[in-house]
Formats: sequence, structure tokens, C-alpha cells
Amino acid sequence: MKRIIFGVCVAALLLFLAVQVQSQAEHPTGVVTIDSFQIPYYVEGTGVPCMVINDAIVMRRALSKELRKHFKFIFMNPRMNVPYDKSFNIKNITLDTLLDDIELIRRTVGVEKLCIFGHSIYGLTAFEYARKYPEHVTHVIMNGTPPFWDERATKIADEYWESKASEERKAVLKQNWEKRKDEIAKMPPGMAMMQTYITNGPLYWHEPKYDCSWLFAGEKWNEEILSHLFGVIMLNYDITSRGQIRMPIFLSLGVYDYVVPYVLWEGIKVKFPTLSYNLFEKSGHWAFLEERELFDKRLLEWVKTKGK
Repeated sequence: MKRIIFGVCVAALLLFLAVQVQSQAEHPTGVVTIDSFQIPYYVEGTGVPCMVINDAIVMRRALSKELRKHFKFIFMNPRMNVPYDKSFNIKNITLDTLLDDIELIRRTVGVEKLCIFGHSIYGLTAFEYARKYPEHVTHVIMNGTPPFWDERATKIADEYWESKASEERKAVLKQNWEKRKDEIAKMPPGMAMMQTYITNGPLYWHEPKYDCSWLFAGEKWNEEILSHLFGVIMLNYDITSRGQIRMPIFLSLGVYDYVVPYVLWEGIKVKFPTLSYNLFEKSGHWAFLEERELFDKRLLEWVKTKGK
């Protein structure tokens, strides 16, 4: 009986410690406050320092454990995902503001040189950070990133959807909206924007019925700042008008990405001699999650061949 009691106590202690470790893992390594924005960052893994600059909760879930054996990731949330004083005038947020936030986190962590990783439109933020702070950047990683953000991009994406998406995929999107449109209409703006993204899954994922809600659970979106990002800060951005950067660039795109179709880069990718173009045949907008093993292999080979 004593052995049983002892065993139960040990098991309970181990469970308690496991819960504590898990709880601690969810806490940020640090938080930087600027302009009332509370920007958390998380340092995970060992190896080549790499700043991941969007949706820390989401990116920590999406990037593999394998990559953490090779990269020292610094996950940071941008202003679009953190609490702030609503009296702050968001019109004061510019592209330079976002770049300087990244620089502040870099200095806080104390890493002199690093890779910069941006997913979707944040890939352009990564590109611009490398332009503004070249002395601190070794590599630029962009996934699902458009080369420009204007009416042309919308037109090309619409045409790609109409011509390339299967009837089944289109039907799934229609069914999703029939189920959720009333619910979304009643949500607060940030939550409604997030649920809209989830509902539009057939536009983003290789598997049209994939439910990505787990990826965004617990995440917060500031709708007003995201709208400012897409509608003001990055509106009419064109990477070809920004000139070259000297760092090697890893660009990954998915065949089934109907929001940022790979055809946007036709005639553009060849203009960047340091760019490595990677098209994933069974991915949409999230190649590093949808084809993890292949993505990891390509990225690690690229970093190794390009040096530090």
C-alpha cells in the first residue's frame, strides 16, 4: 500500500511539474512597451538566430520542432496583435514604425546579426527591415509574400481563382459562408476578421476543407491596425521599385495559394539575383506547415549553402 501511495504521489508531482513547464512555455521571454503597445517576444531553439515577425502564437505553432534544432527563433508580435491604449492615433504607424519595432526587439534580445522571416505581407516587412538595417541581417525568408500590393494583385488573384480552383473548392467556400455569415456578422471587428480568414480556408489551403481554427486559437487581431496595414501602409507597394538588397532571399510559394498566387512573381523573381525561388506543389499559403518536411529540408539546405 505504501508503494502505491508513493507511486501516486510521484505521478502527481511529475504531472504538476509538467503543467508548470507547459505554463512557463506559454509565457513570453520578455515584453517591450512602446507607444503603449505591449509587444511580447519568445526565444526558442538553438542555432542560427532568426527573427519571426508576425503572429507569434500562430508562427510558434506552425513552424516545426525540427527547425528549432537549427534556428534560435525570436518570435515577436507586431502591433496588429497586441493590446494598446485606444487613444493612440494609429495614423502615426508607418512602415518605418514597424521596422523600428523589430529593431528594438533585436537590441533587447542582444543578437547582432540574424535571419529575418516574414509570412504573407510581413515578408515585405522583412525585406524592408533588411534594407533599413542591412548590418544586422544575414538572410531574408519570405513565405506566401506578394511582390506588390495593389489593384493588379487583386485582379490577378481573382483570375487565378476563377481559372484554377476546382468546382469542389469553390463549392466548399460557398458552403462555409452559408454556415458562418450570420455568426460572423455578430462578432467584434477583430474576431470577425479572424473568423473570415478561417472561413475563407479554400483560398489558403491545399486541402479545401482544412479547419485551421486551432492555429489561431487565443490569438487577438486589432482589426483597425490590420486594415491600416493593408489599406494604407502597404497600399501600392511594389518590390521592384525598392531596389535590390545584398542578402540571400528564400521565397516560398504554394500552387494552391489563391490569395497570393505564385504567378504574381512571373517576370519579377528573375530581377533579384540573390533570390531562391521555391514552389510547393501541395501547399497553399502555408508551405512551412502544409509540407513541413520538404520545407524544412529546402530551407536548411539553403541556409547552409548561403552561409552566415
